[in-house]
Amino acid sequence: MINAEELTGLLKDTLEKNKGSDIAIFDIGRKTALARYMIVASGNSSRHVKSLAEYTIKTLKQYGKINVEGMEEGNWVAVGFHDVIIHILKSDVREYYQIDELWNDVAL
Repeated sequence: MINAEELTGLLKDTLEKNKGSDIAIFDIGRKTALARYMIVASGNSSRHVKSLAEYTIKTLKQYGKINVEGMEEGNWVAVGFHDVIIHILKSDVREYYQIDELWNDVAL
């Protein structure tokens, strides 16, 4: 089994290779028991968000069960896997909800 740190690096690489932008990693384990890390990335359209989510899911499938929410609309897709949560949002949606500001104090 891959550990959370390695998985976070692998997912960051996957998002970068597929043109995800503004990739941020947060060590949320210091503030919540929900997960250890959270990755937030932006896509420039609903199609791009869905594509980034599909690449993320493909990367994770070999390691076990994945939880996915939001694929239908493609404005904000959340992918959960063990100790890592990945949020992929359209840029305008990310700006509206200010996800980064909520977790800024635990940014890596």
